[in-house]
Amino acid sequence: MELPISLRGDPTAPSDALRVEISPTELRLESRPVYTLERGRVPAAEVTPDGLTQLRTALQAAPARPRVALTAHGMVPYGTLVRTIQTLTAAGYRDILLAVRPVSTTGAAPTAPSWMPLSSPQIAPFGPEPVDPATYGGPARGWGDFTSRWEESYDACRAAGPGQYVDCDPKASVTPEDGQMQVVLWARGRGMQVRFNRVGAPPPEPSKAPSGPALIEGVRAAPTGEGEEIPPDPSTTGAFAFRAEVATAADSAISGVTRPVCGAAACPTVVEADEETPVMRVVSLLGAAFPNGATPPHLVLRMPAAR
Repeated sequence: MELPISLRGDPTAPSDALRVEISPTELRLESRPVYTLERGRVPAAEVTPDGLTQLRTALQAAPARPRVALTAHGMVPYGTLVRTIQTLTAAGYRDILLAVRPVSTTGAAPTAPSWMPLSSPQIAPFGPEPVDPATYGGPARGWGDFTSRWEESYDACRAAGPGQYVDCDPKASVTPEDGQMQVVLWARGRGMQVRFNRVGAPPPEPSKAPSGPALIEGVRAAPTGEGEEIPPDPSTTGAFAFRAEVATAADSAISGVTRPVCGAAACPTVVEADEETPVMRVVSLLGAAFPNGATPPHLVLRMPAAR
């Protein structure tokens, strides 16, 4: 099976694990077919807000195991993967290991998979609003944890080189001091983005024009702000966009963007993708953002828009 490539993974195969496999044509539990898939998609009638109906029933009859070894073909849609994980976590499985193909540093293709840990992933519904950190818990990281290292992330983004990065936000001149920091990993088509968002606080007050001079008796005051430039509004997002191949480079610039903020301390992280985005894009982005040696993120997988 063609596995997604990842910079994060342990070559030690999981023991005593429940086996779940997703190919473009079939979803299997313990080698037994659960669904016939069409291009990796579960039949629409089986998709509910709480997960996959038939898989949930099959899990109830399966032998109890402490963990899940999940194998998914790289071209399976993100929607199928996230709904499978949703069903597994609802059944009580918190220790999920995803089969990946390690990045080769010698040019030779790896002969055995590695396993990316997805420890206690949470599932958030689709929606336009940011994921609420108060609802999904995780480490509280202040917005200043990012803004104080913003230049380092910007430099790492630019180091990818023309044609590899799409856009790198330079540090804003005005940033709020309050609020929490949340990482969003977004993938669509051949594009990827790492965003640092300010959450958990009201929107900052917009900047105002400088006030005019104090009135002097008998002298008409100049119009407020005359000749003065209005400062920009406080920035609440820093975004760094790349082409997909950057995520599978041995020394990925994506790792350089996240390392200053998330390398030594866990970051609350939300994964977002469209229904049809291939698993290989999402998994490679996650592995590049948190490669081997980095602190694992507190992970929330966001559901795609309803089918």
